[in-house]
Amino acid sequence: MNFGRLLIPTEVAGKPTDNMPTFLLPGPVAVKRGLAAFLVALLMSGCTGAPTESDGSRQSGPGAPSADRDGGSGGASCGEIHQLVRRVRRGYTGRGSPDVSLIPRAPNYIGTPAMPAHSGPWDYLAEVPLVLYGPGHIRARGAVDQRATMADLAPTQARLIGFDPWPRRDGRVLGDALTMRPPAPPRAVVTIVWDGGGNNALEEHPRSWPYLRMMMERGTSFERMTIGSSPSVTPPVHTTLGTGAWPASHGIPALKVRTRDNRYVDPFEGLDPGRIRVGTLADLYDEALGNRPVTGAFGAIDWHLGMIGQGSDWPGGDRDPVVLLNYLADTLSNEAIYTLPAIEDPAALSRYTDALDARDGELDLQWRGHDLVDETVRYASPAHVAYQQHLIERFITATDLGEDPVPDLLYINFKMSDDAGHSWGMTSPETADALRAQDRALGRLVRSLNRTVGRKRWVLMLTADHGQMPYPHESGGWAIAGSELQADANAALDHTDNGIDLVEFVKSAGMYVRRDDLRPNDLVLKDLARWAYGYRAQDNLREGAGIPASYAGDPGDRLFDAALAGRRLGAARCRP
Repeated sequence: MNFGRLLIPTEVAGKPTDNMPTFLLPGPVAVKRGLAAFLVALLMSGCTGAPTESDGSRQSGPGAPSADRDGGSGGASCGEIHQLVRRVRRGYTGRGSPDVSLIPRAPNYIGTPAMPAHSGPWDYLAEVPLVLYGPGHIRARGAVDQRATMADLAPTQARLIGFDPWPRRDGRVLGDALTMRPPAPPRAVVTIVWDGGGNNALEEHPRSWPYLRMMMERGTSFERMTIGSSPSVTPPVHTTLGTGAWPASHGIPALKVRTRDNRYVDPFEGLDPGRIRVGTLADLYDEALGNRPVTGAFGAIDWHLGMIGQGSDWPGGDRDPVVLLNYLADTLSNEAIYTLPAIEDPAALSRYTDALDARDGELDLQWRGHDLVDETVRYASPAHVAYQQHLIERFITATDLGEDPVPDLLYINFKMSDDAGHSWGMTSPETADALRAQDRALGRLVRSLNRTVGRKRWVLMLTADHGQMPYPHESGGWAIAGSELQADANAALDHTDNGIDLVEFVKSAGMYVRRDDLRPNDLVLKDLARWAYGYRAQDNLREGAGIPASYAGDPGDRLFDAALAGRRLGAARCRP
């Protein structure tokens, strides 16, 4: 398949075409938007290069290849390229980001066939749920055809808790979801991220989230919600959630960040959130109220610290309660700047694991043919989801969340949906099980909040940090070998004999370049962007390899729709 045309004929017919997987299909609202865009495109007749839509527009879905005037087939339209480039620019942080940001032609990605990388600006990765629910505080509007981005969560939370000093940043208050003049602010605002639970994963498993669907109907659900920036990976998106700012402002670019001494490190290395350039809502709010609120977080890995912020390292801050539940089911934290509540309960984990084991009628420590003795299997299973929810309830009790009228903040990440997708694929029954378990946990959390905080005294927001990338054999895309791209770039452009590679690394978001090696090669970054834009599928083959049978394109197809040199567009089929 190819991502080169709108999906209107598919939906007008009332059912997917035989060669189109459901995880790439738009929902009903998207179809209406797509039809309008399709009619406008017919009237405009042509690629003008003018900006056409702000964030929340839908790019082309899969369909038959379309003609490409610069060679090859498929590719994004000019209006779509405008939106993709905009998201990449929002995610560019300077030195920490790739020097040349690459936008592969959907559904291509930079990575391996066995481990699809969900890093990119396309709608099928950027579109995520956003549900606001809280009787007495959130209007019961159901699905609304309005735009929202991840940067909108922090200012909306600030409005809910009455934190007027919130600074103006990139996000806006989603005021249409809020009730008018509630008698008092909620005592707790709880934000949940289903990691990897984007719209395409939910649409692939529509029976796995009945409780979330109920919340969508009884609260307010933003159908045009996107993460808003690229790369669509966990560290920058969670930090945008916490700060209300794009990565360009908060400084967390990707899974790795380049330091001044040319090291590539985890941006939260050592459980240290110190690379965040601006304060989170939790930082600013806690400081302003003299640390009276509870501002806590419960996640799995260090990347989730972007939601909560810097704890006692923030001027005037204190040691906020933060728990990370790792794949071994151990709880950990950075106790220099956070507190670690004593909530572990190994006996409960054994009960949940035994219950999962018994579902098939046999006590053989197997779940869907996987060995539950393997901690990495258990970590992505419903047993770990249930254990995490159990510990979250103990966390709420231990921290006295919502016990007094001063509004509290709690941020939660459920990592298991993402881990199941990475381990067995987005379309797998294991991913369906993880989503179903997280949905059950959501219902348990609501009942727990009603017991501990009180009915009509809390608000819950649920979103996801990205969608999931299908395997190449499912999408027909090309898994771009980063090492081959790096070697080819250096062979073509690095003509010095100084022992330094011009292109040091190729990651899922682009190329990292030794800038001090540009001048000796009589190059500027734009030259590398133009070279990358001309790179084709056949160029990326390793010696002796053939075109994969699953690839739906042609050997001469361009692999990229656009390449940016820093923040500037270096090369694209048309200039947005």
